[in-house]
Amino acid sequence: MTAYRVRWDIDVDACDPVDAARKALAIQRDPRSWATVFTVRGDDHGGHQVTTVDLDPDGLDPSGNGTSKVEPTG
Repeated sequence: MTAYRVRWDIDVDACDPVDAARKALAIQRDPRSWATVFTVRGDDHGGHQVTTVDLDPDGLDPSGNGTSKVEPTG
């Protein structure tokens, strides 16, 4: 098994860092959220690889169970 670091980034307007984190968490936990793009870093095959994964590139299924789009980015 390979260890991966998965990042989800979002820009939010907020009063302070705690408010920003709370807003991001609310969006992340919303079952209707379309936040489905992640940056994944791992040690595949002995080299550091960075990949962008869009779990819903067609905007049809926010559950992430549809066809995904995977693009190496680094």
